[in-house]
Amino acid sequence: MRSAGCGVRPRSRVRIAGAAVTVVAALALAGCGSDDSTPDVPTVTPASAVPAPATTTAAPAGTVIAAARGKAIVAARGRFYVLSDDGTTVLRFDRAGVVRPGTPTARITVPPLTILAAAPDGSLIGAGPDVVVRIGTDNTVDPTTQTGVADPTAMAQAADGRVLVGTASGSVVVFGKDLSRVRTISGFVRIDGLTVSPPGADLDDEQVVVLDRAQSSVTPINIDDGSKGAALRAGNGATTSTVDSFGRVLVANTRDGEILGFFGKPIVNRFRYPVSGSPYGLAWDQKRELLWVSATATNQLIAFDLSDGEPAERYRVATLAQPDSLAVDESTGALYVLSARGAGVQIIDPTTNLSSAQVPR
Repeated sequence: MRSAGCGVRPRSRVRIAGAAVTVVAALALAGCGSDDSTPDVPTVTPASAVPAPATTTAAPAGTVIAAARGKAIVAARGRFYVLSDDGTTVLRFDRAGVVRPGTPTARITVPPLTILAAAPDGSLIGAGPDVVVRIGTDNTVDPTTQTGVADPTAMAQAADGRVLVGTASGSVVVFGKDLSRVRTISGFVRIDGLTVSPPGADLDDEQVVVLDRAQSSVTPINIDDGSKGAALRAGNGATTSTVDSFGRVLVANTRDGEILGFFGKPIVNRFRYPVSGSPYGLAWDQKRELLWVSATATNQLIAFDLSDGEPAERYRVATLAQPDSLAVDESTGALYVLSARGAGVQIIDPTTNLSSAQVPR
C-alpha cells in the first residue's frame, strides 16, 4: 500500500489548511458540553445537495438499472442493496442484475427503515424510527431486532461489532454487537455523518469522527467512555463524509465548493481542494485508492488520487440525474450511484468504463 502522504506539498490550486487551521472556540466548547441537551453554539444553515439540471445532456457511463429506485444504497460482496422510498423493502441486486436490468434477486421486507450500512461480513444493518435490525446475507431479518432511536440519520460499525447510530437531535447511540443499547453520546446539534477508521489505518487505534452540518464541523468521539475531542470547523457548509484506507476523514464542503481532508490524533485539517459543480456524495475506492465525489450541479462523478497527500483528479464521468448517493463494493471495486430523482442506479466498472473517461490535467 502506498504511503498516506499526510505531509502535504502545496500546489498553486490547492488551499492548504494544515497548522493554519485552528479549533473554533465555540465548537471546542460544544465538544465538552453537557450530555443531556443540545449545545448553545453558533450554527449555520445546514447545507444540502445542490439540485441537478432538469435534463442531462451526456449519457451516463456504465450501466443504469432504472428499476433500482430508493433512498439509500449499500454495496458488498458482488451485490448491491437499495432501500425503498417508504423504507419497508430492501431490494437486493446481484451482479446478474447488470445482465438482466430491473430484476432484483430478492425483495426483503423490513420494519420501516431510514438508513442502511454494510457490516464487514457482508450482512446489513438498518435503522429506522425506534428500530435497529440486522439483515443476513441469506436475506433474513434477525429476529433479535432491538429498539433504536426516534430519528436516525447516520450509521457506522466499529471493528468489534458495535453499531453506532447518529440522530437528528444530536446524539450518537452506541449499540453492542447484540444490538443492546450501551451508551449515548450527546452534545451535538445534529449528526449527519459517522466515520470509523479501518483496520490497518495509520493511527494508533480506531478513530470515530462525527460530522455535524449545523456546526459544519468534525469531532472525534470515544465510544468506550463517551468523551469528545476538540471539534474542527469544516468550511461553511459541510454535508457528507467518508474515510479512506489510511484513516483520513474526507468531507464534502458543498457550500464552499471544495473537499477537505482531516487526519491525526488530535485531528487536524490537512487539505482543502476546490471542486466545481457542487461536491456532495463521497465514496472511497479501496482497490484503486481513489476518492469518488459526485458533483450534483453538473451530474458528474470525479475521482481523485490522494497518494501525494492532496487531491489530484484522475477521472471525470457523466452520471444519471441527481447523483446524491455513492457506494463502492470493496470486493470488486464496482461503483454504484443512486439517483435522488428516481432515475435508478448507475453501475460503473472501473476496469471497463473508465479508460475513455480519463481527464488530462
